[in-house]
Amino acid sequence: MTVDVSRTGAFIALSIVLAGYVLIYRPLEAVAMQRYAALDDARATLVRSVGLANDIPALERERRRREEQVRRLHVGERREAVVERFLRTVAGVSGRDAVAVESVAAALAQPLPAGRSTPVPVLEGVSLDVTLRGRYGDVIRAARDLNAGDAVARITLGTLGTAQTRPGDRPQLNAAFHVTLLREADDATPAPARAL
Repeated sequence: MTVDVSRTGAFIALSIVLAGYVLIYRPLEAVAMQRYAALDDARATLVRSVGLANDIPALERERRRREEQVRRLHVGERREAVVERFLRTVAGVSGRDAVAVESVAAALAQPLPAGRSTPVPVLEGVSLDVTLRGRYGDVIRAARDLNAGDAVARITLGTLGTAQTRPGDRPQLNAAFHVTLLREADDATPAPARAL
């Protein structure tokens, strides 16, 4: 048998190339792909971090704006000061919106459920009932103005009815509103004692 040197050399060279591909190149290719994947993950994390860093000034501006709004609403004042501030708003609204304030009264507090331990709330409510009398549009405008005052108030309509008028007068209505003025709760006062 004669050995063809050129064929045998080509076969050995091909075997070396295949062995190098299987033993060296494929493992290195897998490691390189893992490194590329890790670099892509790091780049995506960096892009998110840079995006968040770009948002920081806008978030700081928003935080300052919110703090200013909270300061404007005077939630840290004493209960009496919050009520006085709201009553001044009611007086201003009645003069500006052509409505008469029929009554302002402290609303009854809702009793707390017995036997339950209630967490100390961040805000407490001071409940009032306010009745306004006037033309429909004036009463609606007055309710909007009360809600836009500088005391944090949750205002809901209780009753709405036709007011007694003299013959020849324009029709008017009475609107009774339930108002809850919100203020920061005093940590020293237990929750059941704070209800007004």
